[in-house]
Amino acid sequence: MTFAKLFVMFIIVFSIASANAQQEVEAEKYAVASGHPSATAVGLEVLRNGGNVIDAAIATSLAVGVTEPYGSGLGGKLILLYREAATGKVYSIVALCSSPAELDAEAFRGLSKDQREHGYLAVGVPGLAAGLDEAYERWGSKPWQELVEPAAELAEAGIEIDATMQGLYKSHVADLQKDSEASDLYLYKGELPPVGARLKNADLAATLRVIGDQGGRAFYEGATAESIVRAAQRAGSAMSLDDFRNYRAEFGDPLVIDYRGHQIYSCPPPLTGGATVLAALEAMEQQPPLAAEAGFLTYANRMGRTYLGLYPEIQDQIGDAETSRSAAEALLTPESAVRLAAAAQKVDPQNPYPKTKNVEAAADGLPSASTTHLVVADAAGNMVSLTQSLSLHFGAAVVAPGTGFLLNDSLSNFSIHDPENVNHVAAGKRARSTIAPILVTQGDRAVLTLGIPGGQRIPTTTTQLLWQFFDRGKTLEQTFAAPRFHLMRPVTAKQPFNLMEFEDDAPASWDQELADLGWKTKRYPRNGHYFGGGNAIQVEKSGKLIGVADPRRTNFVAGD
Repeated sequence: MTFAKLFVMFIIVFSIASANAQQEVEAEKYAVASGHPSATAVGLEVLRNGGNVIDAAIATSLAVGVTEPYGSGLGGKLILLYREAATGKVYSIVALCSSPAELDAEAFRGLSKDQREHGYLAVGVPGLAAGLDEAYERWGSKPWQELVEPAAELAEAGIEIDATMQGLYKSHVADLQKDSEASDLYLYKGELPPVGARLKNADLAATLRVIGDQGGRAFYEGATAESIVRAAQRAGSAMSLDDFRNYRAEFGDPLVIDYRGHQIYSCPPPLTGGATVLAALEAMEQQPPLAAEAGFLTYANRMGRTYLGLYPEIQDQIGDAETSRSAAEALLTPESAVRLAAAAQKVDPQNPYPKTKNVEAAADGLPSASTTHLVVADAAGNMVSLTQSLSLHFGAAVVAPGTGFLLNDSLSNFSIHDPENVNHVAAGKRARSTIAPILVTQGDRAVLTLGIPGGQRIPTTTTQLLWQFFDRGKTLEQTFAAPRFHLMRPVTAKQPFNLMEFEDDAPASWDQELADLGWKTKRYPRNGHYFGGGNAIQVEKSGKLIGVADPRRTNFVAGD
């Protein structure tokens, strides 16, 4: 695919996206939805050229890393669920970033908050390329070069800064200015890029083409890894070439529950998001049915109470530990669902716990927690649900010379206060994440691929989306248009346990109504990044595909 063809596709798709705030498509063969119109166009073109859903997901993932460089890319992590129609099986690939094998955990605990979030001391070994490589080696069908070249051409041509993107830049200019490579590539003459500026990235194009020529493992065994390690060590990091050579994505079975006659899948630990969503759904299913006329606040109150009981159990048990898989599965048993349901009906939102020891100084609780999600599906029932992230917006705000991509700050997701915490910082460890990609089946039939970004808002928002769709019988478009809320999980000792956050276009009466139920409240802009911008594709019994891209961001869905 030539750049000229790709660029024309981008212009057409972007024009359509701009004209339609609510983005929906019906398709007969396949569909793709991602965080940016041009990335969606890349994935769709792969499918049109005979690629499968894994091929399309890989190409879309790489293109998203170019078009939304502040949120994800080669320097970050990746989580993927895949349903294989031929067998009906669902598989999980978890490629979280890893701390160096020689990390001095005590020294890391002594770093300032800024040092844990920005600069090379915050960087973990990136997992995205390994995750894509794992998927490609198992299920890919097209040559690597065909999947990489569209993203490389986008990087060479440059991405035009729009008003939304500029808004994300504003609070990160100072961080990017501290690193000359990041400043040269991701700022405009060292300053905030003006709307309409086009940021070209020949270094990123070259890095991508190495992967196109040699495959995903080239990222870990060649010049790219050498440049990252050299820059990191110069800044005092313990990262080594062995950390890159030894890195592998984790392939295995996902977590699964039966819910409302469907099977809902999500990824296992070290991720907390999947276990949180699935346990919350099961616990709420065990509570008395809500009346058909019950309002949204009634549900918010019920879900908030459920999460008050669930958060401490997730905090205490789920992370990068040998016991975490069994702990997650134990939370998903019928007995745990009954126990959590009973606790939810008794808890006092204003005084839920006598004390807590596992409040975390973790970056996923910040408004700037940055992630993106993409989905791909075809009429045969093959589905992909894929989330990728740098952790915070712009990650650690550093770019290793010659590589072209921003590096993650995933080490900021470790707990640093309690050595007994399952997520406490340690050498050679992968910090947990709230990411929660979703696949849904009904027996041998594909039903839904869904996911959303948003830091610690991911589990609560995902639970709401599934509840709206399955419990309330909303269409997929109505599901994504519905108002959202979030029960804040405290990340400092001063934050309340009963803070209910919701979108600012909600009725004015909600604040007082929630206060009467024992909740504090805070509003966020509906069209901002706080509540994420998810994507989903429904596979109807006829095989028809219905795709929806969240109107809250620049997401776009397309299909044939």
